[in-house]
Order: sequence, then structure tokens, then C-alpha cells
Amino acid sequence: MYRTLVDVIHSTFRRFPQKTAYLWRENKEIKSVTYADMAERVKRFSIALIDLGIKSGDKVALFADVSYYWILGNLSIQNIGAVDVPRGTDSTGDELAYIVTHSEASLVMVHHADQIEKIESSLKKNKKYKVVKYLVLQGETGDLSLNTKKSTRVFTLDDLLKKGESLLRKNPDITNEIHSRHKLIDRDSLAAIIYTSGTTGKPKGVMLSQTNLTSQINLLPHPFDLDSADRMLTLLPPWHVFGRVLEYIFFEAGASIFYTDIKNMGEDMKQFKPTYVPAVPRVWEGIYNKVMVSVKKGGKEKIFNFFKVVSLIHFRCMKIFLGQNRRFKPLNSYIDHFIRWICFIIIGFLSPLKVLGHFLVFKKIIAATGGKLRGSISGGGALPAYIDEFFAAVGINIYEGYGLTETSPVLAVRLPGNIVPGTVGPPAPMTQMKLVSLDGVDVTGETGAKGTLFVKGPQVMMGYYKDPVKTAEVLDSQKWFNTGDLVRITLNGEISIVGRSKDTIVLRGGENVEPVPIEAKIMESPFIDQIMLVGQDEKNIGALIVVNEDALKEHCHSNNLPLTDIENRDEGSLVYSLINKEIQRLNSASQGFKAYERVGKFKLLGKAFEVGDEMSNTFKVKRFVVTEKYKSLIKEMYRS
Repeated sequence: MYRTLVDVIHSTFRRFPQKTAYLWRENKEIKSVTYADMAERVKRFSIALIDLGIKSGDKVALFADVSYYWILGNLSIQNIGAVDVPRGTDSTGDELAYIVTHSEASLVMVHHADQIEKIESSLKKNKKYKVVKYLVLQGETGDLSLNTKKSTRVFTLDDLLKKGESLLRKNPDITNEIHSRHKLIDRDSLAAIIYTSGTTGKPKGVMLSQTNLTSQINLLPHPFDLDSADRMLTLLPPWHVFGRVLEYIFFEAGASIFYTDIKNMGEDMKQFKPTYVPAVPRVWEGIYNKVMVSVKKGGKEKIFNFFKVVSLIHFRCMKIFLGQNRRFKPLNSYIDHFIRWICFIIIGFLSPLKVLGHFLVFKKIIAATGGKLRGSISGGGALPAYIDEFFAAVGINIYEGYGLTETSPVLAVRLPGNIVPGTVGPPAPMTQMKLVSLDGVDVTGETGAKGTLFVKGPQVMMGYYKDPVKTAEVLDSQKWFNTGDLVRITLNGEISIVGRSKDTIVLRGGENVEPVPIEAKIMESPFIDQIMLVGQDEKNIGALIVVNEDALKEHCHSNNLPLTDIENRDEGSLVYSLINKEIQRLNSASQGFKAYERVGKFKLLGKAFEVGDEMSNTFKVKRFVVTEKYKSLIKEMYRS
């Protein structure tokens, strides 16, 4: 069991020196480093950082995207006992400036030189904080006025690696300083301050300890049987704790990690042949949509849909037969046995067709992933049910997990051999949980009860940096953390997320509406790309919708309609009527929605929700931002 991240880092370097550690694309060329290469670079970088004056416990901002540069910076910061403060480069200048100022970072590492001017421009607005030093991780320092080679405030990674090498050559004993710092790091030492994505307001600095992060490494890899033969293909933002912890877990196993992007992901899958591809749900939605578009263009929609239905029925029956379906209340034993017997018969009847479907249809989809995929780990948001079941039917295992930045992040995850659709698996080891109803009653032991999930465990954060008031709102004196998520616990102990207590829409009649499941169902329409429900204190539910332009064009093409028909989005137009039909189809009583859970009004937006504006970097809609931005449109919708 690892005590600190430093233990993890040097254990891996020692066990897998010649194994390829990281691969990435740079200037159209694939580059790679071994764990021995990384060990040497981390050592040089660490020595240079100490020479720059970075002390144990100092805050070091790390504003970089998924890349070799991010992990090199991160491992080096941890290696000298400093605290990393990560963020992505697509954040606004004001957001980065806030994080730098609030954390009082003594050094700011940026991915590219142009980040410096963005930060400096925002810092000048309040003139409350001045960055002492900048470090450019990739490329030269550029031609910016602040950002010149002559500046005593700006350095490059190459310069520091050379500096570290020179210092080490002159005095090999200089590494003693690093070793002495390792002795100062204990389980409760602050490891990182990760600022939230801002879906609920101004970012809060989540303080994660060494124990918080190592608990994930100690407890999570074993069920997945990871080893050095595994290969992970990732595009997850590593400044987000989900992506970061997964990198640590595969790093500890001595696996190879390939950094990709959305543009090259398909080709990289084929060439790299990953065994795991972790991703947020939106990535899997994108892959699903591409598959469906390809099927339509190939003219094989009927045969594809036939085998898809066969596989889905086979999958659902298999889950019921094995007792791996989502159940909240026990059935009468005779009825239960009868249903399982019927499912057994259906499984036997459909199995030959399922095998045929695999060879004729689904084998090609699996081959497109490289053919070696053991599974994907999905997090950062709820996986839509139709996406979940589709990939399960195809034969691609998606191990959906659940957690928050404040919980490092994993609270629960599906396990190999026991994927239960509609759940995020059982609680992680050493995690305690209790459910509290909206009325404040503890309903933990009640069968099928719904309540806000409270958790306690080694992964729960230390608190919010410099904000004891906000900390006390979610973390009580006994260290129970309020997740803000409404859940139900299945008979087998899996967690099923049913909504957010903070996202709950309360209608004028007092009805509580959970928007997430309704949005997820409506999103099954190929014509709807994004949706957010509104209606707080109104009579009924409304929706803001972004349509899928490609699907609309395909609809016009298939029905011999002019493309000009989809340009009009007003009420009564072709597009409006089409979306209305889709809502009526998916958000109906036959789909299990109560009258007050049905969308009565909607507006079509002319612009998609974007990361950095209406969406967080993990593709979660910032509801308060959207509500404020479209306040006038929402009022108009309800007036009409």
C-alpha cells in the first residue's frame, strides 16, 4: 500500500525502466519515452525547480492540456514536495488569473507561451498579485514583450532540463535535497489544489491530500487486473481529477499511455490497439453517432437495426437471468424464477442470431477500436442509457464510474463481469455511505428509497482552500461529505444516480422534477444534440435545445427536401415540428414520465453550448450560466 505519490513514482521507475511509458503526437511525428527516460527527466526537472527557489509546500500552477508535458510537470512538482494547482489551457484568462491569485502560486507552468499574456492581461485588472516566474513547457518563449529569452521571469522546459543536468554533473550529491524533502511528505500532506469546473458558480479550490490520491491507486486497479502489458489511449483533461487518477493508475501498473485528441482518436485506436480507452460520455455519444451515420450512408440500416435489436434483447435477458439487472424491490420467488426461465429460453433462441450479428456487423465496430479493447472507463457525467446498452450489446464493456473532484474522484465503479445497466456499480472499497431524504430523514436502510448521498472514506477531500464556510456546507464535523446527488441503492448494492438535489426543478405546484433522466431520454433523438430543462417556479417544464445539424441535413436528403427547409427554426417550421414530435415520442407517458415531467414548451438555440462558456471542461452544462445567458428567451417562452 502506497503512502504518498512519491512512493508511487519511484516504485514505477524502479520496476519498469525499459518499458515504453508515454507516446504522443508532435508536429505529425509520434514521440515516445521509456520509464527510465521519465525518471531521468523528472530528476533533472526537480533539481532545476529547487534551484529556482521552489520550496516544499509551495503552490505551483500547472496550466497544460493532456500531454507528456503535463505529466512531466506534475511528477516533478510532486517529487520536490510542492503542491500542484492544475488547469486546462482553454480556461479564460480571468479564470486562470483567479486561480493563480487565490492559490498564491509561486511559479506558473504554461503549456504554450501565449498563455502568459492571457494571464497577465487579466492580472492587470486587479493589480493584486504578480507572478514571480513563468515556465513554458512546450516550444520557445516567443516574441511577447514580457515573454523574451532575456526576461528573468520566463523560462522554458528545455532550459531547465539542461540546467538540472548541469547542476547534477557538477554536484551528484545535489539529489540529497530531493531525498530529504521526501521524508517531510506524509499521508496528510497537501498534494494538490484542484479548482472545480465552475458548474455551480465561482471555482472552489479542492484540497486533496496524499492519502486522497493514493487511496485511488491502492484500491482501484485490482478488479481490472491491470499490468504492464496494458495500453491506455486517453484524451481526458488531466487537470480534471478523473483523468489524472486514471493516468496514475496506469502509470503504477507500468502500462503504456498514448495521448490522443478527438481529431486523431479513431486512427490512433487502430494503430495503438489500446486495451483501455477512458472517456467522458460525450465521446461515446460521438462514436455512436458516427456509427449510425456510417450505417445510413452504407445503406445497411435495416440489417444493422435488426441485429442491434437482437443483441439488445439478448443482453437484457442475460442480465435478468444472471440477476445483474437493476432491481430496487424483490419479486415473489415464483415470479422471479418464471421470468428467468423465460429469459433462458429467449437467450437460447437468439444466441445463434447474436453470433451471426457479431460476424456480419459488430465485428467491424470492435475492429475499429484496434481489436484489443478490454473496456473503457467512463466518468465525468452520466452515460445515457441507450449508449450504455448499445456498446454492451456490441461487446464493448464500459465500466461507468461515479465521483466528484471532492472525492478524488471515485466513489463507485462497475466491475468486470458485473455490469449492471442503469447503475455506476457498488461503492469503492473503504467507502461508507448513507442516504438522506429531501426532508432530512436518514433512509439508508429502506428498500428502494431515494435520497441525497453522503459519503465518508479515505478519498474525501481535506476541504476547500481558504474557504471554511463553503467547506462546512458540504463536510460535517464527522467528515461526512454531501455529494448533492440523489441516488437509489439496488438490491445487490449498486448505486443508481437519479438526479442532482441542487439541479432539482421545483414547479409552481410543488412538484420536484429531476432534469437529468428526462434530458438523457430526449437526447436519444438523433436530431437533438444538446438540451437543458428549465422551469423553476413555473407551471410546467420547458427546454432549451440545440439541434444536430448533420442529422437534419441527412433527414432532408432522405426525404428529398431542400436544405433551405432547415434554415427556419421558428414555431411552426419543419425543424420545430420535427423536434416537437421527437419530444412527444421520447418524453411521453408510455416512456414512464409523469404529466409534470413532460416538456410543455421549448426554444431552439442558434448556437451550441461550448466548453469554457456554457459547459465545463468535462462537458457538463453550467445550468446557472445558461439560465442567466438565456434569461430573456426563457421569459419569452413562458409568456407565449
